[in-house]
Amino acid sequence: MHIKKVIPLSIFALHALASRSITGSVSIDDKAIHFGEIDTQEVKVLPIESAKDSIKIHLKDNALDKTLTPEQIMFTLADAEKPSTSTHFVPVVKDNSIDLVIPAATIPDILKSKNTLVLSLTIADSKKELNLVKRLLELKPSSELQSASKYTKKNLDFGLQPEIHHIFREDEKTVNPVVPIVFIAASSVIFLALIASWVGFIGVNEMFKTLKTTSSRQLLQNICFLLSLLGFEINFVQYYLGQSIFTTLLCGFILSFPCLNFGRSVSRALARNRALGKQ
Repeated sequence: MHIKKVIPLSIFALHALASRSITGSVSIDDKAIHFGEIDTQEVKVLPIESAKDSIKIHLKDNALDKTLTPEQIMFTLADAEKPSTSTHFVPVVKDNSIDLVIPAATIPDILKSKNTLVLSLTIADSKKELNLVKRLLELKPSSELQSASKYTKKNLDFGLQPEIHHIFREDEKTVNPVVPIVFIAASSVIFLALIASWVGFIGVNEMFKTLKTTSSRQLLQNICFLLSLLGFEINFVQYYLGQSIFTTLLCGFILSFPCLNFGRSVSRALARNRALGKQ
């Protein structure tokens, strides 16, 4: 009867000796929490006073050694109320030692703004006996640290949302004012230079000699043709000064009719005059 009682107790004792334990400490400045071989359900809490603090973690896992290293070890810092809001840190692992330093300044602003954070250890491996998820302690950000957080909560309303309008940058309607001014000035200078070269090469008397033999009808057509060309130039200048492209095209279309009509008449008259040797 006594032997039956001793055997289960012996098995329990051996299991306790062989059970996995996480030992070490987590400290912030002079405040520290120690972990022993006997795990308790006590909630351990450390305060984070300012962004200058650092969370120093030094742990040992008796299940690890030089020949047995898990595929993944990480620490998770999460919101106590919403664990999905979290960040992860990869420690330095040597033999069975797990070390990590987390500067408070590197904690995401969204976590700094929370009242309570939970620090936990996760060890994962294809060998199931190494797998471990252990809640280590709670961290309490101070009001100073929370106020330093730049995180602003966005209100997400479910249901119909306002229609999204994409506004693309439009091309400039007009060019830089300096460009048309320079262009118009250059065109005017070239035009005046052309007139001056005609006068200098042909002579004033020779240029207007044909006026005596030109009929009034032909003279009117010549003037209308020149006015049509001048209208094209004015229309072009107005476009550079800010006139709409559609207005410019419409005016050009209208001016094309008198320009083609009178231009054909002027060209025929010029051909006749040259054939007769008048010009």
